[in-house]
Amino acid sequence: MTPILSHANPSYVSTHYENIMNLFVSQFLNKVDRKGRISLPSLFRNVLPKEGKSEIILYKSIKYEAIEGCSSDRINEIAKRINTLDIFSDDQDDFSTSIFSEIIPTNLDAEGRFLMPDNLKKHANISLEAKFIGQGHYFQIWEPGAAFQRQKQSRERLIKDKKTLSSVIIKGND
Repeated sequence: MTPILSHANPSYVSTHYENIMNLFVSQFLNKVDRKGRISLPSLFRNVLPKEGKSEIILYKSIKYEAIEGCSSDRINEIAKRINTLDIFSDDQDDFSTSIFSEIIPTNLDAEGRFLMPDNLKKHANISLEAKFIGQGHYFQIWEPGAAFQRQKQSRERLIKDKKTLSSVIIKGND
């Protein structure tokens, strides 16, 4: 029997809420202030590791005109994956250069705001507002109109290709 998710069963709610909150989920539209600062959504701040609660890592997305953000744990995972590539290969060099040379560690202030560097704002075409989109173990920051289009395209492609998560995972393990 599946437990009912309710206030009547606080241990079930607490356990499941904590598990999902270890991921960057949902979407948020925030304003960029006159000084170029923007608030990291509180739901995202709660995902950051306790020892690095006031730091996020920002870098240009390799695939999109967007900014990607994560904790240092995620960057370490990316480094491990890049490190499995042939050390003298173009792939290893391209990934290392494109990611690590673009990283900007950024500190959050007491209100959860951070200064969005001009080069990243320019890359993502962000001016007055930005859309934060949870991606599980990382998040993206988009110009709001571009974020809407990206979300729409993702969903349309999944529906058109009739993809399921299990079909993608099984295909990737072949």
